[in-house]
Amino acid sequence: MIFDYSPEYTYPLYRPPSEAYSLIFQITEGCSYNKCTFCGMYVDKHFSLKSFDKFKLEVDRMPINYRHAVKRIFLADGDAVAYPTEGLIRILDYLNENFPNIERISSYAGAHALMKKKIDEWEELRKRKLTLLYFGLESGNDEVLTLMNKGMKSQKVKKKILELQGIGYDFSVMVILGAGGKLLSDVHAKDTALWINDVNPKYLGMLTLFIRRKKDYFEKIMTPTIGDLIEESKRILDGIETKGVIFRSNHISNFVTLKGVLSEDKGKLLNQIDQTLDYLKSKGLFNKYPDYYREEF
Repeated sequence: MIFDYSPEYTYPLYRPPSEAYSLIFQITEGCSYNKCTFCGMYVDKHFSLKSFDKFKLEVDRMPINYRHAVKRIFLADGDAVAYPTEGLIRILDYLNENFPNIERISSYAGAHALMKKKIDEWEELRKRKLTLLYFGLESGNDEVLTLMNKGMKSQKVKKKILELQGIGYDFSVMVILGAGGKLLSDVHAKDTALWINDVNPKYLGMLTLFIRRKKDYFEKIMTPTIGDLIEESKRILDGIETKGVIFRSNHISNFVTLKGVLSEDKGKLLNQIDQTLDYLKSKGLFNKYPDYYREEF
């Protein structure tokens, strides 16, 4: 629901599905990196910071009774934690001051923003209830990450995330089915599962590769079919041996909805995938190519 005292947004505005009921403040616009070859979410936006004064006005115009009802806040756009630490601390302090019942503040966090801030900076941010970071790993395989131009090495960023988990941060890690096409599918699945095993994030989500305004990505890969994508999800899940990871594969891009706790529910999830594969084969859909180009995702 949008109220006349809602924050001011510049669209498109994205958020994780789990933040559907969170109050969103768009303290940055766009993505601070914005060079991924597969992602067109922010191609029409230049990265910029909202001034503290503009942010403060958005908070100040909200009724007191509404502020008291807010328990979760999500900071947008695509990489809000890239905001300079001193300014971000000022914003978090003002949020805590004006939303007394707030339980959690969260944000997307790109690899470059994660690496740039020092551990003492992250500690100060966590003290102010910024405790959940959504991280797009996409793949645990460096060849796939190079293809995607993620600008990071999987092991280097893993070390940073483990360090941040050690001081109390929770992570929701996102991986992309089909990221390496058919040729790199096996190493993508294997290395992604191993990465997840090492990190053991609180949350894990799977999305399926789709293209928004960057169709040329498919010139670099052997395009997977619907069956290929679902089999890849099976290989990733089969390789995960962690405990207590809350898993969801329920994005609009996915062909089968999966949810459970890993690895406790792994057997059930693998059985669900097998049933889906049998259905696809029976209907002649296994070797069909999905529409990868979707503006609305």
